[in-house]
Amino acid sequence: MHKFTFTLLILVLALSTSGQHLWQKKIYKPDYPWCIASPEVRKSFIPPPKEFLSPLKSAENNSDIIVTYHNFPTEAKNAFEYATSIWESLIESPFPIYIDAIWTESEENVLGSCGPYDHKMNFEGARHKDIFYPIALAEKIIGTELTGPERPDMIAEFNENINWYFGTDGNTPTTEYDFVSVVLHEIAHGLGFTGFFNVLDQTGEYRLFDWGDASSFDYLVVNNDGEQLIDTTIFDNPSDELRRQLTSGYLFAYSPSAMASEPGTPPRLYAPIRWNEGSSIYHLNGATYPSDNINNLMTHSMGRGQATHHPGPVTLGILADIGWKNLKINHTMLKDMEVIKPLTIEAEIQSDYPLDLSQLYLVFSTDSFVMHVDSIPLESFGEDKFSATMLINPNTPFVSYYISATDSLNRSFTNPAGAPKNFFTINFGPDDIAPVITHQPIDFFIETGFPLVLSTQVEDNLGVDTVYVEYAINGVPQQPFGLTPISIIDYAGLFPVNNNQLNDNDEISYTIVAIDASSSKNTVIFPETGEISFIIEKIFDPVFSYSNDFEDESLRDFVLTDFSIEKPENFENSALHSPHPYPSTLQNETAFNLITLLKHPIILKEDAILTFDEIVLVEPGDEGSSFGDMEFWDYVIVEASKDSGATWLPLTNGYDSNEHETWENSYYHSVADMNSITAGSPDLYINRQIDMLENGNFNVNDTILIRFRLYSDALAHGWGWAIDNIEIQTPITTSVPVLSPRKILVYPNPFRESFNLTINSERPIELLQMEIYSMHGQKIQSHEFKNTTGLVTSKISIKNNVPGIYLLIIKENGKQVLSKKIIHN
Repeated sequence: MHKFTFTLLILVLALSTSGQHLWQKKIYKPDYPWCIASPEVRKSFIPPPKEFLSPLKSAENNSDIIVTYHNFPTEAKNAFEYATSIWESLIESPFPIYIDAIWTESEENVLGSCGPYDHKMNFEGARHKDIFYPIALAEKIIGTELTGPERPDMIAEFNENINWYFGTDGNTPTTEYDFVSVVLHEIAHGLGFTGFFNVLDQTGEYRLFDWGDASSFDYLVVNNDGEQLIDTTIFDNPSDELRRQLTSGYLFAYSPSAMASEPGTPPRLYAPIRWNEGSSIYHLNGATYPSDNINNLMTHSMGRGQATHHPGPVTLGILADIGWKNLKINHTMLKDMEVIKPLTIEAEIQSDYPLDLSQLYLVFSTDSFVMHVDSIPLESFGEDKFSATMLINPNTPFVSYYISATDSLNRSFTNPAGAPKNFFTINFGPDDIAPVITHQPIDFFIETGFPLVLSTQVEDNLGVDTVYVEYAINGVPQQPFGLTPISIIDYAGLFPVNNNQLNDNDEISYTIVAIDASSSKNTVIFPETGEISFIIEKIFDPVFSYSNDFEDESLRDFVLTDFSIEKPENFENSALHSPHPYPSTLQNETAFNLITLLKHPIILKEDAILTFDEIVLVEPGDEGSSFGDMEFWDYVIVEASKDSGATWLPLTNGYDSNEHETWENSYYHSVADMNSITAGSPDLYINRQIDMLENGNFNVNDTILIRFRLYSDALAHGWGWAIDNIEIQTPITTSVPVLSPRKILVYPNPFRESFNLTINSERPIELLQMEIYSMHGQKIQSHEFKNTTGLVTSKISIKNNVPGIYLLIIKENGKQVLSKKIIHN
C-alpha cells in the first residue's frame, strides 16, 4: 500500500467510531510451519525409500500429485517433480493432491513453508469427533473429491534467495541446500504434519475458527506424563499452563504407527523452552534425530550438504495416525420399530492395516451407556462385511449401540465417532412422530431447455413410505407427482410440465407431502402453512447489443430474485441493486451467492465490450490477497455461460472494495460489530469496462448468458453492489465513458497547498470536468477541459481553504468516473 494511502486511512478511521480491527475476520489462521536454513555443514545422505526405488515404481504409485508452479525456474521444477514422485509412492489417495508451489522471496534463513489450504471436520469416516483434518486427507477418508483443481490442497513457498542444489542424487555440496529434501519436508506439512498450537503474549492456545479447534496432529501431542495437551480437563485453553507445556522441551506424538518402527517412547517433538514461531511442535526433535538418522527429514532445520530423501518411518507413522492409514466403518443406522424383534446390525469395515478380527464388536446398552453395557463379537459374512444380532427383551423401550473395530496396531475406531459419548438409538413401540422435510425452496426457474427438477430430503425415525408434490400453475391445480428416493434421505422428481407451455412470468406454487411407514401413516406437509411459489424466467432470443439505464419499470430483462431494480434514498436514478446490506452468516463454511442474470443472450462480436457504472461496498480481502485466495473474503464478479447456464466462467476476475480507494475508504468509514454500515451514495459510482474476450474464456460468435454475482462468506458484510447504465457491444457514444479510473493519478496525497492531477485518455473526450467538495457537500472548485485526448496535467491549488478531507470528483461528458478523498494538511 502506498504511503499516502495509508495516511489517508488513518485519518478517515480517526474520524469514525470504529477502527479497522473491529471489522476484520475473527478467524485465526495459524502460520504455516517452515524449515530453517542452518549455517552448519551436515554432509549426509539418506536415500529414497525402497517403494520409490522399486523397478516397478511407476506401476505402484499410490497417489497423483499435481503441482501448479508460480515463477519457478525449470531446474527447480525438475527437482520438485522428483520429490513428489517419492511421496506418490508412499501416500495412498484415490484423488489427485493439488499443490500451489510459489517461488518467492522469504526471510533470510527460511528455506520454505507449507500447509493445508483448508481443513474439514466431522465427516463420514473421521476417526475423531470435532477434530480438523487437512483437506487432502479428508478427501481420501470420505472417498469424495471436495475441491478439485480450482482450489489447491496445500500451498507451499520456497525462498528464491537460497543457494539451492537442484540435483536428485543426494550429493549436495557443503555450500548448498538440498532442494529435494526441503520439498519432501514441506509436502509433509501440507499432508497434515501441522496444527493450531500457538503461544501468544505468553499464553498457550489452539484455535482455527473457534477456541478449542484442534487438528488431527494436535490430537496426538502429549507431554512427558502422557497427558494429551488438548484435554481441557487437564489444560485450559488458552492458559499459562498450556504455554508451559508447549515450551517444556519434552513433548511427544503418541503415534502407535510410529512406535511400531521404534518400540518404546513415542516420537519426540521439537518444543524448545522459548516458543519458536513456525518451528515449535510441528517438527521432530533434531537432537533425537540427527542428520544421519533416517527420521531426520521433519526436524526443524536443514544443514548445508545435507540430503534426506526419505520421510522416515517415524514421519510416515505420524502421518498414518493422523489419518493416512485409516479404518472406516460403514454402517446405516437402523430405524425405530413398532414391534420388538431380534436386531441384526451390519457393517462394512475397510482398514489400511490388517484388522484384529478378535476385536470387532457391537456394543449396546439399554440405559444410554450410563451403567449397563454389553457387547457381541461381529462375525464375517462376506468380504469386509460383518454382522451381529441382538436379542431384545420384551418391554424394552429403546436400545443404544455403536460399532467398535481395532486394527493390528491396536488402534481403535468406532461408528459413530466419539463413542460411547456418541451412539445410535433404536426406539420401540407405536410411532406418532411425523417425517421431517428439509427443502431449499425454488426461488425461480430459468427456462433454458433443461427439465424443472425438485429435490428434497425426508427423514423419519421409522421409515418413509411416500413423498409427493402438489402444485399449481398460475393458481390452476395440476396432477400431483411423486418423488423418487435417490439415497437414504434424498428424494427428487421432475415437474411434469412441457417447458414450451410455460411463459415468462408464469408462477408455479407447490407443497411437499411425506408419509411415513408406520401403522399410523404419520404425515407432514412442507411448508406447514401456505405454499412455495416461484416465477418462470424465459430466456429471450439472442442479440448483438444491449443497453439499460433501469428507468423503464416495464422491462423484465433480469432475474430479480436476489437483486432488485430500485431507487434508494438519496439516489436520483433507478439501478440494479443487491440487498442493502447484503446478508452474511455467523456460521463458518457457509456463504451466500446473490445472483442477477440478464435474460438476453449476447452474440459476441470482435469489439466485445461490456461497460456499466457501479458502486462496490463489499468486505475487502486481507492485504496482499488476490481473487481466489482464502483471505479474499467477499467479492463481486461478472460471469458468462455458453452452455445455457450449465457452467459459468468469469469475464474478469472478482473484485471487492479494495478495487478503488474511494470504495475502500467508504467501506471502512463506519463500522459496527465487524460490519460496514456505510451507505452507498451516487458520488461513489465508478465506470467499469470489461473486454469479454480478453481472458480467453470466450470467443467471437459465442452466444453467452451474462450474470452478476455477489459472493458473501461468513461474518462481515457491507452495503453491497449497485449497477447502472449497462452497455453491451453498443457503439461508443458520449454516454459511455472511455476513461478508466486507473488512468487518473492524484499526487501528492496528502498535500499542503496544491496537488497534481494527471489524466491519460486513449480516445478523445469532449468534456472533462473536475470538481472538489468539502465533506459537508459544499463545492469548493470546479474545472473543465474540452476536447482533450492523450495526457492532461493540471496543478490544482486549494491553499486558501482550511485543512481537512475533501472529495475530488472526475466526470467525463457529465458521467462520473472517479470519486476520491484527498487530504489538505
